[in-house]
Amino acid sequence: MAFNTFLSLRGDRRVQFRSVDLVPTRILMISTNRETAPQPAVPIGAAWVAEALRLAGFHVRFLDLCFLPEPLAAVEEALAGFEPDGIALSVRNLDNCNLLAPKSYLPEIRDVVRLIKARSGARILIGGAGVSILPHQVLEYLQLDHAVVGEGERAAVQFFSAPDADAAGKVPGVVRRKRTHRQDEAPAPTVSEAFVMPRLHGWVDVRRYLAREPVLPVQGKRGCAQRCLYCTYRMIEGSSWRVRDPVEVVDEILETMCRTSAREFEFVDSIFNEPEGYLELLLEEVLRRGVKARFCASSLSPKGVTEGQLRLMERAGMTSLVITPESAAGATLAALRKGFDEDEVNRAAELLGRSRLRALWCFLIGAPEEDEATLGRTVDFLNRHVGGKDAAFITTGIRIYPGTGLHRLAVREGTVRADDDLLMPSFYFSPKITPQRARAVLDRSVRHGRCIHLTDTQAPVLGALRRIGAAVGLPTPFWRYAGYAKSLLSWREAPR
Repeated sequence: MAFNTFLSLRGDRRVQFRSVDLVPTRILMISTNRETAPQPAVPIGAAWVAEALRLAGFHVRFLDLCFLPEPLAAVEEALAGFEPDGIALSVRNLDNCNLLAPKSYLPEIRDVVRLIKARSGARILIGGAGVSILPHQVLEYLQLDHAVVGEGERAAVQFFSAPDADAAGKVPGVVRRKRTHRQDEAPAPTVSEAFVMPRLHGWVDVRRYLAREPVLPVQGKRGCAQRCLYCTYRMIEGSSWRVRDPVEVVDEILETMCRTSAREFEFVDSIFNEPEGYLELLLEEVLRRGVKARFCASSLSPKGVTEGQLRLMERAGMTSLVITPESAAGATLAALRKGFDEDEVNRAAELLGRSRLRALWCFLIGAPEEDEATLGRTVDFLNRHVGGKDAAFITTGIRIYPGTGLHRLAVREGTVRADDDLLMPSFYFSPKITPQRARAVLDRSVRHGRCIHLTDTQAPVLGALRRIGAAVGLPTPFWRYAGYAKSLLSWREAPR
């Protein structure tokens, strides 16, 4: 049976598939993510693959486990009622990346896999960001045979179109379980030459997500050309920028607004302001089409931010953004290979401080070369630049993944062994300071209560506060209320 191939029809800006003698197959897509802290993540990647399968002629059912009280019962019901010929499992994260309270999600996913294998003989393909980072290790742990590395739209179509399991295992981007103790580095991720519109609203019950925070994701590009020491984006989406036509992105936003109650959207690109010139094209298209929506961005780099860009963001309806320097100290930034220096971080902060945009500043505490002096530089930054409209998100330690510069450094320093498969969470923290000392310095020296620590976001009461905020229409982003939430948590935990 011939495989399906992507065809980009630039004239009408749609992407279609050409199929040859394709017999429609029943595919059950399962989004396995159940984490809701610090907020539930809408499964846009799984929806993208589901839509690609639908366009290729498959009959697809989507099962989102995020909010289900009995996920195994839901899986069993879907298997019995739908009787799929193929099953696609999407894994967003392997664990919560929290050094102070680590939790792996793999045991829950293993329970799902065991149930599937006991109830169905369907061909199974597992993928998603978490799998792309450690495909062989995940396959061995879950006792599965095939995983997709990188983007799944094309690989999933070809995998489920293959006439047998042997042919399916030869699809580009699909790796097989090795069944050996030696785990090779993951191959280069498969990437798509064209994009379909994910039609998120057609696959996911977006009302459940909007009830927690009234914002839906939209992605304008994939890939990342940067080489940060710790980052895995290059393993997941590739090492070059691949941009969508801004017209198609705005088409997606407008269709979502017609089909749902969403009026706020988050650009979830790896770095919103790269490659140079793309954010201008995108936001100018938003303005040209007169889109009446609010926007935010999940990852702005301090590098090259201009006043003109910030003014354009304001005019297009952007109200907030997440900016990711990771440190405000030059030595630490250089060790992390961020591609910008301390002066650029401070310059970006000054520009943002004069804008109407709210900024959530993200910092990694305990990065290479971190000591009390470099931490002091970050504390000074927090006191000078995180104003009343802003906040800071603090992560303690950095999750170590194979194939990264941080992994090689951690092996040299003896933080992890060279033969550690890293499937269960391991973390790097600078040997020049301890996590306890770093937290004490922050608590003692930061002169405001607008720092949100990763562990703070695990409190169950925050989920209830999010639902209340969405129900009463509190303005987003909800991290702007972090100070009030921390005060409430302190009051709840105080001895009576």
